[in-house]
Amino acid sequence: MVSISAPVQTLLGTDAVAHCWTMNKNGTPQVSVVWVIAQGDEILFGTDAHSQKALNLRRDPKVVLSIKDTERNERGYQRHLVIRGTARIEVGPDPALMDQLARKYTGLTHHPLALRDSPTCAVVRVTIDRISGVGPWIDEIDLTESLERVPQLS
Repeated sequence: MVSISAPVQTLLGTDAVAHCWTMNKNGTPQVSVVWVIAQGDEILFGTDAHSQKALNLRRDPKVVLSIKDTERNERGYQRHLVIRGTARIEVGPDPALMDQLARKYTGLTHHPLALRDSPTCAVVRVTIDRISGVGPWIDEIDLTESLERVPQLS
């Protein structure tokens, strides 16, 4: 398990949405946008327990979350955070979490979707296995080494 560093907490505290990647039964990727929040060293988001994302995660709990930052680094690269992790699904409504996400992303007190009180609501808890991307959440040396492996165009 990887701890959530201060720079990761900062990005997760913004209203940047995450692209959630799971694997369909036939091996093709499935992607959807989710509202995320950090809780301890886990990333949480809500979904319907019958959604394709939830079905995929029950079969294969591997998940990738990709979050684009609004800033570019000093080299001009768009900062982004990539979280690879393992998901655990908790079925049942969690109105407090849904309302916390609603305040973060919409400024509303209550979650605007019926999912808030739905008996088919599920909370997905992602344990982080690896953090990558471009930004202060990775060591500069890691970025330099990665760029050295990129073939140069002549």
